[in-house]
Amino acid sequence: MDYSNRVNSKKGAGGIASAEDQNVHSKKRVQELLATHILDIDNDPYVFRNHLGILECKLCLTTHNNESSYISHLGGRKHHLNLERRRILDEKSRQQQEYQQRVQDQVSISNVEKRHWKKIGKPEYKVVKVRDPKTLQLGILITVKYPNISVDEPFFRLMSYFELTSKNQNASMKFVQNQNQDGDDEDAEDAEDDLEPSDVQYLVLSAEPYDNIAIIIPNKNEIDKPQEEDKMSDTYWWFWDNDTKEFFLQLMYKS
Repeated sequence: MDYSNRVNSKKGAGGIASAEDQNVHSKKRVQELLATHILDIDNDPYVFRNHLGILECKLCLTTHNNESSYISHLGGRKHHLNLERRRILDEKSRQQQEYQQRVQDQVSISNVEKRHWKKIGKPEYKVVKVRDPKTLQLGILITVKYPNISVDEPFFRLMSYFELTSKNQNASMKFVQNQNQDGDDEDAEDAEDDLEPSDVQYLVLSAEPYDNIAIIIPNKNEIDKPQEEDKMSDTYWWFWDNDTKEFFLQLMYKS
């Protein structure tokens, strides 16, 4: 504001502005702000007009009677400082979301979709004890029939008691207790009187749409199988006959 050439002012010095001059200067400043800044309340995420018609800044928690006051607030230090704080928080939140997304994209048991199919019951299977005529090794030969199989080939896995779920562990506990009580059962001839669920292995065979079947194998003797995964040998092999829809699996014990 120009204070020169005012009443009662010295030459070259600024005089005291009257109330009329201050109002004129304020109106002029408001016109300049409104001309250079267009206030779009609908697109500004931090401003809204309350029920009294007063503008409020949600970022700084301030109130403004008119548009010019809010525009002045936009150029102030407080609003710029809160904008910087908000940007830092948004950046941290974005980085955290990206990290969680990368973790979810990694393959794990928790994010692998479980396969579902309409089960049609248990397949027909047979377990036979065998002996190698040359090495005299003992073992078992398992034959399972899958006439209505919907996958290319069945798969199997040897599991310990501690790999089972809690539900299957309880079922295994009841089965072993019944085997211990029934000493005349054919499947329990070689079992000890105090057999525990952790003393056996569980051979699980699966093929859609049949129910999974589990065969209990005593782990008193170690199974003679190759060190490499998915490798067969003379004592450890399997075969899927696609013509007869039969699956053969032989396991031999180390002598």
